[in-house]
Amino acid sequence: ESGVGKTSIISQFVEQIFQKDQQSTIGGTFNTKSIKCSNGQTLKFEIWDTAGQERYRAVTKIFYKDVNVAILVYDITSLSSFRELQKYWVEQVMESSPKNLIIAIIANKADLIESENVDEKEARKYAKSINAIFARTSAKDNTGVDDLFLEIAKRYTGTDSELTIEQKDEIEEYKKIRREQHQQRHPKCLQ
Repeated sequence: ESGVGKTSIISQFVEQIFQKDQQSTIGGTFNTKSIKCSNGQTLKFEIWDTAGQERYRAVTKIFYKDVNVAILVYDITSLSSFRELQKYWVEQVMESSPKNLIIAIIANKADLIESENVDEKEARKYAKSINAIFARTSAKDNTGVDDLFLEIAKRYTGTDSELTIEQKDEIEEYKKIRREQHQQRHPKCLQ
């Protein structure tokens, strides 16, 4: 759903930044990040961040047609975001994706624990019932974000070996690409 923190989780993972007033995603945006396994193998995440608003639902189906992993996020302070994840998003992703799809259910905004409205035990039980990874994150303070992607990498590769995240070079390259894209769209903007 819109406003649950999907873009913020991706920004933390890819760029290690948090923007307080993140604008809603329109359609979808693309990001990449590499995870390096201890055996030297590199796993490159190609991440589509899709819009959560109801008016974009027909469009978002094209983004998860052939995915290997679907990360579905709810806001721990919003029971309706969890219910919508259960009754709409899981079904849509399962219908439109390959049978060997890995699903991750993410309880985001863990920094707002005092306002939590979703029973974590219920959410974990639901994730287990659909064989999904369950993770609790806070994009704001970067809690659990890297662990989430490492867990996905382990499930995807079928390994329990130690994984690490490549940081600096990927982040700098990503920021350079973002600056170039911004300059192309806004040539008069000074950076």
